[in-house]
Amino acid sequence: MIRSARASCAALIVFTALPLSSCQPRHAAAARQANVTRWVLTPSAIASLSSVRDTLGVPEEVRLGNAFGRGALYLKFPNYWRDHGRPLRALLTLTPTRDASSDELAISIEAWQVKSDWQPEELRAWSDKPELGPPFASASMTSAPPRELRIDVTELVRFAAQNPERDFGLAVLARGGPGQGAAFTTGMAGGSAPRLEVDVAR
Repeated sequence: MIRSARASCAALIVFTALPLSSCQPRHAAAARQANVTRWVLTPSAIASLSSVRDTLGVPEEVRLGNAFGRGALYLKFPNYWRDHGRPLRALLTLTPTRDASSDELAISIEAWQVKSDWQPEELRAWSDKPELGPPFASASMTSAPPRELRIDVTELVRFAAQNPERDFGLAVLARGGPGQGAAFTTGMAGGSAPRLEVDVAR
């Protein structure tokens, strides 16, 4: 569950088929589809930080790439999918808030592996942020119109699966820019929480 006084979220399991090469025999494609499960996960722990103010609890939104300092979103997800196979692909999705920015500026956003354990109540000031390290992933988007941010975090998830003792979640952040940046919901006020989709092969 999300460690917050206001909300808790459970992980969902959705069974789907991955796109497969058309040159494969039909029976082989069907066999592969039957052995792939998609796990759609919501955070078991979540925290956000700003470089210009202290944070008390998890806000309704996190803003990335704005001119008023840096922002970071820290996430931990349930990992019991590991018992069911190996990760083929993983996507992290953040949902935008309804407030539109008129900037239409490009924003580069990164997702990094967190290198030490953390708890949401421990992350209140920018100086509290845990160290980050490889592997990492990146994505580019414009701040307007609002749109979902989807980052391919396959390498991060594979690293976590291969090194469970070093799995402390991931962090999403962006450098400050000249505009308002892009705002995403945290799920604390009824909006969509960040979600991690992992395709697992048995």
